[in-house]
Amino acid sequence: MRLQSLFLSLAACAAITLPPLASAGEWPAGAQTQFLSQCEKSAGEHATADKAKAACECSDKAITAKLSTAELKQVADSSNGVPAALQKKMMDAAASCRTKN
Repeated sequence: MRLQSLFLSLAACAAITLPPLASAGEWPAGAQTQFLSQCEKSAGEHATADKAKAACECSDKAITAKLSTAELKQVADSSNGVPAALQKKMMDAAASCRTKN
């Protein structure tokens, strides 16, 4: 019984103190709003406003789950376009969120 108690205590400590294995990235200030606005404008050309908004919110969640804060900052700061590898990573992350006519 003592071993089980010790194991549970160690497991609880590990769960509290260990960093998460995968952490979501965070957009720089204002960049998330800009991303959603541009996304909804673009998606709105192919779907209703409600479907475009839902797809863009889904895409935002998927992208922030897959990209690091540094990568999201690079996307936000890229005045000459997003590098191809990073763009592919974003598209792959958001693939399941695409709107259908």
